[in-house]
Amino acid sequence: MDATIGDPLLAASVERAFEKQPLPEFWEQATPRAMIVSIVLSIVFGFVTLQIQMSAGVVPGLNMPSSVLSFIFLKWFVSLLQSCGLPGSGPFTRQENLLVLTTVTTVSNLALTGGFALYIVAMTSVVAKSLGDENPDPIDIVDNFPTGQWMLFLFLIGIMSVLTSVPLNQVMILDYRLLFPTGTAQAHLINSLHTPHGAIMAKIQVATIFKFFFGSFSWTAFSWLYASGKDCGFSSFPLFGLELYKKRFFFDFSATFIGVGMICPLMVNITFLAGGIASWGLLFPFLETKSGQWYQTASPSSLAGINGYKVFITVALILTDGVYNFITLLIAALSDFRQKQQETDTVVGHYLRKHPSLNYDDRRRIEVFLENKIPPSLPVAAYAVCAIICGVVIPQIFHQINFFNVITMYLIIPIVALTNTYATGLTDWNIAYTYAKFTIFVVSAWIAKPGAIVAALVACGLVVSALHISSQMTQDVKTGYMTLTSQRALIMMQTFGIVIGSVLTPCIFRAFQRTDKAHVPIGAPDSDYPCPYAGLYRAMAVISTGGVKELPDHCLTLCFVAAGFAVVVNTLSVVSQRRGWKMQIYIPSVTVFALPFFIGSAVAIDMCIGSAVVYIWMKMNSQSAAILTSAVAAGLICGEGLFALPSALLTLFSVEAPMCMKFIHSGKQVDLADSFIRNMSAPAKP
Repeated sequence: MDATIGDPLLAASVERAFEKQPLPEFWEQATPRAMIVSIVLSIVFGFVTLQIQMSAGVVPGLNMPSSVLSFIFLKWFVSLLQSCGLPGSGPFTRQENLLVLTTVTTVSNLALTGGFALYIVAMTSVVAKSLGDENPDPIDIVDNFPTGQWMLFLFLIGIMSVLTSVPLNQVMILDYRLLFPTGTAQAHLINSLHTPHGAIMAKIQVATIFKFFFGSFSWTAFSWLYASGKDCGFSSFPLFGLELYKKRFFFDFSATFIGVGMICPLMVNITFLAGGIASWGLLFPFLETKSGQWYQTASPSSLAGINGYKVFITVALILTDGVYNFITLLIAALSDFRQKQQETDTVVGHYLRKHPSLNYDDRRRIEVFLENKIPPSLPVAAYAVCAIICGVVIPQIFHQINFFNVITMYLIIPIVALTNTYATGLTDWNIAYTYAKFTIFVVSAWIAKPGAIVAALVACGLVVSALHISSQMTQDVKTGYMTLTSQRALIMMQTFGIVIGSVLTPCIFRAFQRTDKAHVPIGAPDSDYPCPYAGLYRAMAVISTGGVKELPDHCLTLCFVAAGFAVVVNTLSVVSQRRGWKMQIYIPSVTVFALPFFIGSAVAIDMCIGSAVVYIWMKMNSQSAAILTSAVAAGLICGEGLFALPSALLTLFSVEAPMCMKFIHSGKQVDLADSFIRNMSAPAKP
């Protein structure tokens, strides 16, 4: 429940501080300069989001860095326009700030759910072969997805997400007074940045962001010079020795993931590392000793070999965790939903009269929110029309799925979106990916013929995009409610974000493809961008169609053990939360624990270093750390993330790094390397 509503004993009023400022009109909020800054920041965060997702699979909340950067760039742009005496240099408002943030967030969410590291990559032969299918059925492979079709597909699913969210905004924010923790935190940050005290703090954050941005960008450029071949450069630095390097325990000097670790909770980072130790340090070495006993093939990709244990144990952990949390959140949401129906008058027109104890802030926010409301009939009718269009167009893009399959998905999505957005408003936990996993199993089993794998992955994409993006859009509307931002302007900028995101993000993905090595394309286990979830999603589709005929011995037993472990951990978490045990903060996330089974521990080591930096900083100067941690993280993440653009251009023009820095075992290997270097032809004398 929103702690601000109905509480007359709040501290100083926020809206009183802005009372003398006139409320901006629609076009004073959704300004052309806001759109320009939105495009620039969307490019930056598009690169950042895709790089993290394709590398690690786990993307932290980038809302706070986005909030700070949108404030910085827009304020700088307004100052530039004013100094040049150009039109469009009116006052910079918090509403305009939020609209930039909303657009950037929408683009980032479209990048997350657009299939770039998930279901589209899962359709490729690269991922199929990584699961041991050397001769996949061509009908279940989509290798060359045209960029234009991808843009159209993203635009359609994005627009459906906008239309799904609009009817939920008023119900979730006013009728049921949900907190939406991230949306509320964003609102407090934006409101504080636009006060005199906040402006002083913003100047310090600006200097910090740019300092670490240039440092991160420069370090990444320097590291590139030594990475001309496979396993070359600082990204393959065997900090713990070459033997542990083979077990994927090394430090890759990634500024991005150090920054990610600074903004991720400490328990997430520790759990990530613990998963890597449990899998690559203990379980997989044990399974390697059973070669020839439990499994006969030595192929690292065959599901009949050791890869079968990796895939199925990981799927068992993640799927059990998802099912358990889905059931728990659904029960909590239904219980709270029923209680709200008994307590709250859902006739919003009588809202102010029914709540006479509302303070000034709440009254002002509700008035502005209702003045800009959108009649529910409009988005509902548009949703029906767009669903029919999608039902016709999407089967033309993916012939493996038909009109009836698509329409069925879009009939179910509004119902599921209600529960998912409600759960997000209560707990800040978006379970769209859990629904997506269910969809894969249901659709692939429903079709159960060649082409079912691709059809299930497409259906998964429709569900995860609609649910994830719509709930995050409602979260942004909550921020708009608390900053007196026009709901209509927010929806317009969300639509603008879908338009530019559907164009920009496929181009950014193509840029990453340009930077990847030819022999290790995106999605390959040894690639710089292994897309760990892509293999898991395809494996789920293969399993549900009965495509796995032979499993290694004791594989199912280990899967049941993994599922039992997930149930025990989640039960302990729920019980400790209900009873208020202090141990609840130390209980790990099963999904985070499972992810290193696929990608190793290098990312976890980077993230733990980020946590260590924050811990030491807090001990030395807690006030400075609290103010600047997000700024440092934003600079580190954006600096390395943005280097992907010049790296792609260098690759496009066939410019390779000049050197390869590698590490080898001592002994004969060193002698062989020295002999090779001595026998190299000397450069010709001028």
